[in-house]
Amino acid sequence: MKLNKDDIYGIAGSVAFHLIILLILGFTVLKTVVPDEDGGILVNFGNVNAAAGTFEPKYTGQEPPQETTTPPPPVPEPKVETPKEELVTQDIEESVAIEEAKKKKEKEEQRKKEEEKKRKEEAEKERIRKEEAEKKRLAEEQRKKEQAISNKVAGAFGMGSQEGNSQGDAASGTGNQGSPFGNSDHGANEGVGGYGSFNLNGRSIGAGGLPRPAYTIQEEGRIVINITVDPKGNVIFAEIGKGTNIDNASMRKSALDAAKRAKFNSISGANNQSGTITYLYKLK
Repeated sequence: MKLNKDDIYGIAGSVAFHLIILLILGFTVLKTVVPDEDGGILVNFGNVNAAAGTFEPKYTGQEPPQETTTPPPPVPEPKVETPKEELVTQDIEESVAIEEAKKKKEKEEQRKKEEEKKRKEEAEKERIRKEEAEKKRLAEEQRKKEQAISNKVAGAFGMGSQEGNSQGDAASGTGNQGSPFGNSDHGANEGVGGYGSFNLNGRSIGAGGLPRPAYTIQEEGRIVINITVDPKGNVIFAEIGKGTNIDNASMRKSALDAAKRAKFNSISGANNQSGTITYLYKLK
C-alpha cells in the first residue's frame, strides 16, 4: 500500500494531537501527590484514668512530645535607600568650559565696542580739529584780502602807510609804481592828469592803463561813464552817466568804446562792482 502526501500529513497531525493531550494530562490530572512524612493527627493518651477541666496541663509527669513547628520566616530588614551621589560627569566640565568661553566672548565683544567708540571719538576730534584749522585758514585769508583791499583803498586816496618803501600792484619789485598817466610823483594812482580818471572802490587799472578815446573833434568838457566790472576785471556794462556836459554823439560813442576796453585787477568772490570813468577833454 502506497501512502500519498495527504495520508502522511493526516498521520503526522494525529500523532502530534495525541502527544499534546498526553502532555496536558501529565502536568494536570495524572500528577502524583506525595504526602508529607510528618503528617497525621496527634492523639493524647494522658497519664490518669479520669480528669476534669478544659485546658491541658503544661506538665503531666511525662515528657511531652516535642512539637516540631516551622519557624516563622525571617522578617526582611527594611531597605534604607541611600541618596544617590551626583556623579561628576564630563557634561559639567563641558558646561564650565562653555560658560568660560561665553564670558570670554562677551569680554572680547565689549573690548571691541570700547575700541570702536574710542576710534569714533578720535575721528570726531580730528574732524573738529580740521574744521577749526580750516576756519582759521579761511579767516586768515579773508583778513589778508581785506588788508590788501584796505591798503589799496588807502593808497587810492593818499592815506597809505608811510612806513613802507614800496607801492604798486605788480607781483614783484620795489619802489613807487605810480601811474604812467599821472601828473605827480606822489598821491593817488588813479591817473588824475592828462585825459581822465576812474573810481572803482579802490581797485586798480591794468598794466595797459586807462584806454584813451578818440579825440578828433575840438570840443572841451567831460564825459562821465557808469561802468560795471566783474571779479575778473572786465567791464561788462557801460553807459553815459550824470555829470557829462558834452552832447556830441560821436565823442560819447568813442568814450563808451574806450571804457568797455578797460581792464582792472581781478579779485576773489562772485560779486560785480560798479564805478565810474571820467574823461576830460581840453582844447589843444
